[in-house]
Amino acid sequence: MADVVLSYQRSHNPVYSRYCTALSPRRGSLPTFLPVAAFKQSRVAAFPSGEEDAVFESSRTGSGVPSRHFVRDLSLYDAAAAVHFEQVFGGRPFVFASYLPRYAEAGEASSLLYMVEMLQDRFGADGSGSVLGDVSRLSGLADRSRREGRPLLVFGAAFGLLDVVERRTFELPETALVIETGGMKTHRREIDRVELHRRLAEGFGLERSAIRSEYGMCELLSQCYTRGDNRFVPPPWMRTWIVDPAAPFEELEEGEVGALAVLDLANVYTASALLTEDRAVRRGKGFEILGRLSGAELRGCNFLLEHV
Repeated sequence: MADVVLSYQRSHNPVYSRYCTALSPRRGSLPTFLPVAAFKQSRVAAFPSGEEDAVFESSRTGSGVPSRHFVRDLSLYDAAAAVHFEQVFGGRPFVFASYLPRYAEAGEASSLLYMVEMLQDRFGADGSGSVLGDVSRLSGLADRSRREGRPLLVFGAAFGLLDVVERRTFELPETALVIETGGMKTHRREIDRVELHRRLAEGFGLERSAIRSEYGMCELLSQCYTRGDNRFVPPPWMRTWIVDPAAPFEELEEGEVGALAVLDLANVYTASALLTEDRAVRRGKGFEILGRLSGAELRGCNFLLEHV
């Protein structure tokens, strides 16, 4: 299946086609990974302009240019996000609360906001919703969770949730789960995931294992989740590798630190094989994110784009 999708993209996606041609002949047994920076520079799509259902944009950093993902079929995104969410967390109705500052301001351009609202509609009990603007609602939703015996699920931006528990503490039900979406750098400081989860667990009155992480990005239509530790596990239609960012043609050994490369078959109409800008290490069938690549390492990732 992967070979069919990649062949289709080489034939119909001009950016990916030129990139593959620029690297040919090339050594190694892995797919040709397109650096995600290409989504900032070009329209990365295997279909004509105007046929997209949506255009998602990444968060802007300073005056940086955002990535733009042209999504031909939103139902494919819905299916990928919902199926994997149900595989990991189950399909029962949750008392669902979301807290997504900044993303809410982006509106329809935010893939994260779209995904969380879609999951809330599908898996949230009546009355679920955003607590942005009135975080005290979270206490009421926690009480409802206890009364009705429905698990509480809090889905929020990492920096936003940290701000919440630094202002006040909560006593969430012991069955509650908190899913943070990454972004360890806040407007005040940078924090690692272990410390973030410790503070969130303490602030929400939960065990450390109740704090989960979601890994996703504007350029991907699939997500990965942790299961109570720091290891992200991809869905069945997604593969991941750790590679040398300067020469992403061979997989590094388990325990070696490199760039995360992915093959997401849900990206059938754009580019499935992508080289991310995240530093990572292989952990069994999953991976651990260690932070962002440095400027020098990103230069290694992106130098081949210059002639495409």
